[in-house]
Amino acid sequence: MKKQALSCLLAVSMLTPALAGCHDSGNEKAAVSNEAIGYDPEEAVKDFEFGELNDTEKDYTIEMAYNNCDHMVAAIIGEESGLYDALGLKINVTKSGETLKGLTSGQVDVGYNGIEGVILAVNQGAPLFMAAANHLGGSEYLVVSNDITDPSQIEGKTLAIDAECNINPQWLNWCAEYGFSDQPSDYNIVNMGAQDAMVALKAGQIDGFKT
Repeated sequence: MKKQALSCLLAVSMLTPALAGCHDSGNEKAAVSNEAIGYDPEEAVKDFEFGELNDTEKDYTIEMAYNNCDHMVAAIIGEESGLYDALGLKINVTKSGETLKGLTSGQVDVGYNGIEGVILAVNQGAPLFMAAANHLGGSEYLVVSNDITDPSQIEGKTLAIDAECNINPQWLNWCAEYGFSDQPSDYNIVNMGAQDAMVALKAGQIDGFKT
């Protein structure tokens, strides 16, 4: 029943992936009230059928983690709007850059994380379940040097991309659309952040990067 409640919670809230310490965010107040915007959380969840929670489930506090990213604000909105309370769930929301570690270790019950990290963790035996996606698409770009004038020319080049790019949905979409290889072995892959990659591209040290 706990897993069912968590899965339904994710679907309602549109959630996606070792914490320094969880905090009780219940004392943090929203800047805009439900009354001011005409929002009724009880009305919002009335058509969802979760089944009855038993006493143990009602008393259980779900640890939810999110990264510091505007893609993940649904965690806070669900809390501040009273949506979790309307569902009869106790949720402790924590901002953390270690969400995946928390999920893998069991310190976190549910949280946001990038799909690549989740896939790698599951492939290595982590007991994770992807209940829902947070969003589709996004602003990702493959930036290449001026010397590359055709997508086919990218193969064999030095790129600052994920070493496991072949499990990245956006990379796979680009490969399918533009016809270049999706296999990491067909590129010279280096690991660096976007800011460093831009400098390296200008200096001619790499041929492209994903951001």
